[in-house]
Amino acid sequence: MLDEALQAIGPVPLALGILLLLVAAAYTRRIAAPKNVAMGKVGIDLETLQLPQSISPNIPYIGHVLGYVRGGHSYFSSLCTRTSLPVFTIRMAKVKMSLVKPELTRDLPKVRHLSLGPLVLQVFRRSLDLGEFSCLLLKEDDELSRKFAREISRLFREEFIPNRNLRKYVKEIDGYVHREVTAIEGGQKIFIEEWIFKTLVSALGKSLWGGDNGPFGDPEFVTHLRTFLMNMKRLNAPFHFMIDKKLLTSRRFVRERLEKFSFEEYVEKCVGGNTDAVEESFLGRVRALCLTHGAPVEGWTDYQLLLIAGLGPNVTATSTWMFHHLLADPELMVKVRKELDEFVKGSEGSVDVADMSEACPLLLATWHEVLRFHGGFSLGRYVHEDTTLASKYMLKKGSYALAPLRPHHFDRQSWGPAAADFLPGRFLKEDGSLDELQRRKLRVYGVFGTLCPGRYLAVHMAMALTVRLLLAFDMTPLSGSHTLPHESKDTVAGLATPAFDVEVAMRKRDNIFQGVKIRFKSSRQSF
Repeated sequence: MLDEALQAIGPVPLALGILLLLVAAAYTRRIAAPKNVAMGKVGIDLETLQLPQSISPNIPYIGHVLGYVRGGHSYFSSLCTRTSLPVFTIRMAKVKMSLVKPELTRDLPKVRHLSLGPLVLQVFRRSLDLGEFSCLLLKEDDELSRKFAREISRLFREEFIPNRNLRKYVKEIDGYVHREVTAIEGGQKIFIEEWIFKTLVSALGKSLWGGDNGPFGDPEFVTHLRTFLMNMKRLNAPFHFMIDKKLLTSRRFVRERLEKFSFEEYVEKCVGGNTDAVEESFLGRVRALCLTHGAPVEGWTDYQLLLIAGLGPNVTATSTWMFHHLLADPELMVKVRKELDEFVKGSEGSVDVADMSEACPLLLATWHEVLRFHGGFSLGRYVHEDTTLASKYMLKKGSYALAPLRPHHFDRQSWGPAAADFLPGRFLKEDGSLDELQRRKLRVYGVFGTLCPGRYLAVHMAMALTVRLLLAFDMTPLSGSHTLPHESKDTVAGLATPAFDVEVAMRKRDNIFQGVKIRFKSSRQSF
């Protein structure tokens, strides 16, 4: 259960919660800083720039740290609501951060000298127990490691955006999801978050790490991985005696399992010793890129953990919230299921996921509203050199630029007077079709110029799971009426997970759609 997985001993140290790693790495441009800095075609006089005003905590030195410990990402958002300043600075111990409010986020893609690697290091070094060589790579202290961010970003775009690759992944992942759904027996009881995590993370992991022969084919590995990833904030404690031994055991189990599953074993078990096939695979190209940019072979476990931490948790959290909201609103559940049943009935048993935005607009509107309503995390970058924001503010070298998303996603001017309510209809036009202009207001996929290249795959994974569960089962909370969980304050990166899990009874539906085939055949991308 989720509450059991979250058991740990505080206190919690400094942690800067930022989104995924590697999948949205920004380009780092290092240039000299003369008296006039060129921003496009406009010259900026450094003497006219101003440093963002500093906001002091109630308790000197540690006040902002304590605020984050208690409130997580919500603390950053609350600071934004307390001031009219468009950008301001806070200090968390020795770390200086400039918080950028919605009125200036449109200027963030133009800011130079930003990168993700050092921030990833700040967030994940302790929790993942990264080694010395991995830390050096993420610090970007030399030209070779600085090029790594550009190359890894390119590799992710090439892998997860082209339609031909999406088709391959949708087919593979849905095959694993289908197997898990059909394994549920009528009357069986499951915990929503636990089941969704194990199903989606296992499916994604098997598609990248060698199917059932790889580490994700071991249920015990996935169980420890879940405990590990759900407690990243607690694992950031500076000393082991501050951390629950169960968490350290789970982290050690995951690391040892990945270390035993060496790259040579991957070649032997997963592709029958075909070295060429491995080198051409996504995992093989990531490994080659790491080695090319100075990463040692013995650090391969670290690089795999960084991939896992970046690829899995967000889609599982969003999918879990999706079902929580459907269970909490029976009327919404009936409407969503009706349009889905009609779509499948007219598709002759084969569903093209890319058509769902037109055929099931309320289902997609609910998905978008989940992203908006629970998208209260923060996106950030590390400042490599003195740089400028909006041609007015100076961001100093060695600081961090942070953009909390909740102030934007709950802004009444953007979303209307009921911005604080969960209303999927806000993403629909008057005729019931999906409102693309509303969808474009979401900021969960990035604000620093590069959007997360894994967004298409994530939505297709979630839709495959949602379609199969809604078609096959009715779900009834064992507690009777469903109470929506509050958000956990322990999430380090991405969407907050529910603070507690809910057990439901699964009853098979009497329909002819359980054997539906889910595909991605269209030449266009939706979502």
